[in-house]
Amino acid sequence: MTERTVRFTESFFDRLDDLLPSERGADGTPSITDFISFEIPSIRDRLANDAIEVTTPTSLPDVRALVCTGVLVPAILAYVSIDELVAEVYWLSLDFDPPIADPLQRS
Repeated sequence: MTERTVRFTESFFDRLDDLLPSERGADGTPSITDFISFEIPSIRDRLANDAIEVTTPTSLPDVRALVCTGVLVPAILAYVSIDELVAEVYWLSLDFDPPIADPLQRS
């Protein structure tokens, strides 16, 4: 199987600018550069190898969602448009809340 080309759109990077600071935070919040260095390679590899298998359909027929954990970010949601040759990542959501061990104990 041939790897799919993976592209990250300008809107993806604009969103990344909205979500993360340009410099690493004193509290350990990753910077944009940290995300590009540590998270994007894994996202790219997952989508290049088997974009359909690692994503979930959405209510929009041409959009799929990649939900994964990262090295620096506990939860990543990326919206992807996929065709036979290209996976285009165009939107991003990040969750920094630590996972809840037992959801029933949530306050």
